[in-house]
Amino acid sequence: MKEINTDQIHRTNFKGIKRVNKEEKTLDSCIDLYTKKLLARAEREVPEYGEFTPVYEQFANPDKSLSATDFMLKIAKPPKTIQGHEKIRNLTVVAYRLPLPYKAERIIATGNKDDILKELQSPEVFDKIKQAANSLSYNLEDV
Repeated sequence: MKEINTDQIHRTNFKGIKRVNKEEKTLDSCIDLYTKKLLARAEREVPEYGEFTPVYEQFANPDKSLSATDFMLKIAKPPKTIQGHEKIRNLTVVAYRLPLPYKAERIIATGNKDDILKELQSPEVFDKIKQAANSLSYNLEDV
């Protein structure tokens, strides 16, 4: 039977895990990635008619020149006071300034489920989201 060398058990040279990030994240790459993720989820989770839990994708802001710390792309149903609210869906961009409890949001598209899906697939949605993110971040500077 072999004896265990107890003198060397607790000695390690472990210095942590080095994470290799091959691609530096930018706001543009985050918007592109999370728009695609939201589109995939919207196809599955947003119903044509009636109530549903808002579908969203949230990401940290990699652009340190903006005052917003996080952004969210969200699809939600409008309030019941809106006529025809059962079929209407809103695509919204939300900017947060954490740890402060401040947020700003802007609706960039409204329509039924098919309208929102078409908007998420359109080439113009990237520019709309980026413009809204920059504008909302600028609004949070004043708070």
